[in-house]
Amino acid sequence: MKLPLIALIIFGLFTSGCSTLVSKVFPFDDLPAPSGPHVVGTQFFEWVDEAREETFTDEPGDQRRLVGQIWYPAATTIVEARQPYLDYPGRRLDMLSYQSGLPHFMIAHMQQVQTNAVLNTPFLKQDKKMPVVLFSHGLSGMKNQNTIQAEVLASHGFTVISVDHAYDAYLTVFADGSEADYRSSDTENLTGEAFFAFRLPQLNTRVADLVFVLNEIERRSDEVDSIWAKLQTNSVGVFGHSFGGTTALMLSLKDDRVSKALALDGWMVPVPAEVISAGTQKPFYYLGQGAWDDPINYKKLDQFLKASPQSQKQLVSGTKHFDYSDAPQFSNMTKRFGLSGDLSRPELRTLINKAVLTFFE
Repeated sequence: MKLPLIALIIFGLFTSGCSTLVSKVFPFDDLPAPSGPHVVGTQFFEWVDEAREETFTDEPGDQRRLVGQIWYPAATTIVEARQPYLDYPGRRLDMLSYQSGLPHFMIAHMQQVQTNAVLNTPFLKQDKKMPVVLFSHGLSGMKNQNTIQAEVLASHGFTVISVDHAYDAYLTVFADGSEADYRSSDTENLTGEAFFAFRLPQLNTRVADLVFVLNEIERRSDEVDSIWAKLQTNSVGVFGHSFGGTTALMLSLKDDRVSKALALDGWMVPVPAEVISAGTQKPFYYLGQGAWDDPINYKKLDQFLKASPQSQKQLVSGTKHFDYSDAPQFSNMTKRFGLSGDLSRPELRTLINKAVLTFFE
């Protein structure tokens, strides 16, 4: 009878607002320092694609809006006032609590997690333009869900750009205070033609988001002393997690400015059959878990790789889907909740960071 009593006491302490105790029992760690020689800077932006109507809403004249984040090598050598991992933590924590099923008080201290990036610090000016790598998050993910890889690339001289795919992201907060919630869930477990009728418009919207980002960078390239004028857009890399991996692949097939694509445990099921059969002539790298619950995912991947002479895969046993995001790096608790596999956090970071950096370098 003693164990239930102890459990009740602990639960009472949590619910009474004892945040210090919660943070000790369920700690969240800051992001590990990136390996490159440069300090990392970061900025946020919000752009409107006036050429596209928002298909996720019924409001007439509603244009597609994107909130994005950029990571880049900074001119400073001093890391100060590091950017918190969560922007708008009050709003994001409510949604994270809802999605994860964890009480708000158990994750409230996540707002204290720090990245290694310095907000709005001047970018490193160089004689040549900086290489660009785009990132695409997974379904119900967010633009900064792979900040560790973004910071590693930026510390080695790359500029990384990511956007919230509005209504595909778990929450997008716009500058005027309005929000785009998550509306991309398949609640009916669709199959066959119905599945593609549901998913392909979402995939096309995601790809169009990144095409717009490249177009907008080029449009802003004459803005003197802006970072947009310093970016190279004729040989861009792209990577993504899960549905973002599919987005990265499809973007590389659609846009000649994109030279290579990498998928982190990419969801290959939504890739159309004709794309799978045709393959790609561009470098494509797939890094993921040893096996998916749905065997079709890797059947389609293997078929695609056979038609793609510059493609390769690396499947890692003992890893799980969310291991290929920042999620397991905050806390070892992800293993207890079954979100993370057998590899330690340092092993995971080394695996993913090495693959991403080597591929894009």
